[in-house]
Amino acid sequence: MKSIYVALLGFAALQSPVLADQALAQKSNCLACHQVANKVVGPSFKDIAKKYAGKDVSATLVGKVKGGGSGAWGAIPMPANPQLSDDDAKKLVSWILSLK
Repeated sequence: MKSIYVALLGFAALQSPVLADQALAQKSNCLACHQVANKVVGPSFKDIAKKYAGKDVSATLVGKVKGGGSGAWGAIPMPANPQLSDDDAKKLVSWILSLK
């Protein structure tokens, strides 16, 4: 029984980076249009991470998160999120780009 708990704790530790800013994404209404692994209205966060892997785009994406944008993923525009602090926008972008 003890080994099951140890295994579950290990699994939870591996999942914690995903959960760390998924709560911020939920609180910021990002999950209304995006999901971690599946396309909804906008691209999945994992697809975003793949598209920008190895590129220095953090500042650009923070600007898109806060100011909105269109054209990079199709015709549906992403609304602006000016209510997000710069720090929260940076945390979200960093978390999204870390997903693989």
